[in-house]
Amino acid sequence: MSIDLNLATIDDKEDKMMREIKENNDNNEWRYLEVKEKEVIRCNSIHSTLVDGMIKGISPNTVFLEECPGYVLSLGRNQCCEEECDIVECEKLGITIERRETGGGAGLMVPGSTSWGICMDKRDSRVSDDMDRNFEILSRGVITGLKKIGLDAVFAPVNDINIGDKKVGGMTAMTRQNSLLIYGSVIWDFDMDIFMKIARIPAPKLKKKGVSSVQKRITTIIQELGRKIPPAELRDCLIQGFEEALSVKLAKAGLNEAENAIWKKKMDIFSSKKFILRPGHCSVSNVSCVYPAEKGIIRISLYVNEGKIMDAGITGDFMQINDIDFDPLEGLLVGSKTEREDIERIVHTYFDENDIQMVGASADDFVDAIVGAVSEYEE
Repeated sequence: MSIDLNLATIDDKEDKMMREIKENNDNNEWRYLEVKEKEVIRCNSIHSTLVDGMIKGISPNTVFLEECPGYVLSLGRNQCCEEECDIVECEKLGITIERRETGGGAGLMVPGSTSWGICMDKRDSRVSDDMDRNFEILSRGVITGLKKIGLDAVFAPVNDINIGDKKVGGMTAMTRQNSLLIYGSVIWDFDMDIFMKIARIPAPKLKKKGVSSVQKRITTIIQELGRKIPPAELRDCLIQGFEEALSVKLAKAGLNEAENAIWKKKMDIFSSKKFILRPGHCSVSNVSCVYPAEKGIIRISLYVNEGKIMDAGITGDFMQINDIDFDPLEGLLVGSKTEREDIERIVHTYFDENDIQMVGASADDFVDAIVGAVSEYEE
């Protein structure tokens, strides 16, 4: 009997929580979550917690700002660690390597760097079916906030924020059922010397951007302002920016009891070396291709023998929006003939069956990348 009572109490708490969340959302009051954790792993776990909490109905629409605790290299979900950085050099320099659940490219964060995010219900009227449009609309809070400190920031399609012709921030996204997560960086400060020591940037990526080096591609808030703005001051401006741009009132609060229970479980996943390093995705191959899509790089590593694909690795900083992994596609390619029509059939079937949604890339880009690797073997 006591167990039933306890379960009833839990259900009552969650029902009350869901009613309060609906009431606040109806009144356009959103939660502001300030994330200041000692490890970025704990921050990434919060992002995923908010997504799952939104699905369960226990998380309100949330704007969050987080301050980076140290030097961190943040990898996108599809990237292969050894392709993107010098792991040994990262260890020497005390740089923590971690991985997000969202797609996109690797970013070096320095102590005090500010990242931002929005987790909201996809059924909200502000959410579009067009993800490019969501990037534009939901980044307005950051752009408005930066204008408050005197910076003429603008949205730069598909998913960047620029000052002039230089990038000062980027965004990534993920959807899972009824939840939408937009996660972005604001380049508060940057250590170019360290970045150049650890980064492995493919030439096709720079060529696609029309620049010869990373130095010519990015800028920082401190550089543009000519002063070192404290992270707290930047956060205050961003909070005001989000309130104005989204027409909401942000109320500061932490994770609730139900979210904390999810968070603890998520930390085990995000701290796993298997999750962070993704071993085996790019280490065994005799041919490869680095393919620049409209947005992002697709890296293909194949082991080809006698007209068949014996092993396959798909990595890169491409961005899929829905919560889909590409590991099963790698498995489907194993044993396939190297003819384009066979590769095309496998890739398009996988995309169609999983309703994969991409930003700046398509199934045809993946086909071209795989065929590009096969062509290297044939040559």
